[in-house]
Amino acid sequence: MNIYKLCIIAAITFLACLIIRSDLQTPLISDQDGNFKDYDGQDKAYLFTVPEDGQMMRLEITGSLPLNSWKAIDMEIFDPEGNYLFSYSDELWSESGRDSEGEWREYKSRAYHDVHFPKKGQYSAYVSSSFGPSNSAKHFNYTFRIIPIKGNISFIDPLLWITGIITGFSFIVILHRLGAKRKNSELTYKPINTLSPEAMKAMETHIPAWPIALLFFVPVLVASLLAYSKGDDEHDWQVYSYHHFNINVDKQLREQSIGSAGFRSRGGPGGK
Repeated sequence: MNIYKLCIIAAITFLACLIIRSDLQTPLISDQDGNFKDYDGQDKAYLFTVPEDGQMMRLEITGSLPLNSWKAIDMEIFDPEGNYLFSYSDELWSESGRDSEGEWREYKSRAYHDVHFPKKGQYSAYVSSSFGPSNSAKHFNYTFRIIPIKGNISFIDPLLWITGIITGFSFIVILHRLGAKRKNSELTYKPINTLSPEAMKAMETHIPAWPIALLFFVPVLVASLLAYSKGDDEHDWQVYSYHHFNINVDKQLREQSIGSAGFRSRGGPGGK
């Protein structure tokens, strides 16, 4: 098998991973937005439903900010029995400035985190936020929602990266060979000891393309089955938080929810 076939197979696999990844992130419902003005810093629960055991859910925040300001958000998640599970923290921001190339502006108007919920039921979330350095951001509208999505992209992302790297590397090799071939064709002198066509053919690999194609497509198939599956294994949210920087477990809230029967309200904005 030559480099051209490898590039084509890797590119097809990369495109397949992109399509599957996009489909996995498709929301299963819509129109469940909550307005921060109705929930921010209040002892009022935003209720959301996990439709099936093992459902992937998206915690999402959207909103625009005035220049050179930021908004920090905290969501505290409780299970159907009122037990505290974890907190999701993230930021929206907007920055501007000037450098040698002129004026620039960078912003983040959407934040989200996809998380697997082992058990179905009606969960609740309490939200709180803070602004800086100007209070003008308070007058802007911000929404949030917690909705089910089709699956877990973490199974597909490694394959997306690997096939993308292989596609890019093989494409560079192809360009290099074409450039070298063109350069040699412009030379009027060729050395006597140039390899014969028979010797060049003997150096080529004779591996058929189908085993390589299987080597690419089978992992994508397995990863897709895992990504769309719904496992109901319980989470250790403390361990989960070690591997996700925007997830944390508030020990005080956790102790309160475990120690108090029917505990359903938080200890204060932000859980602090």
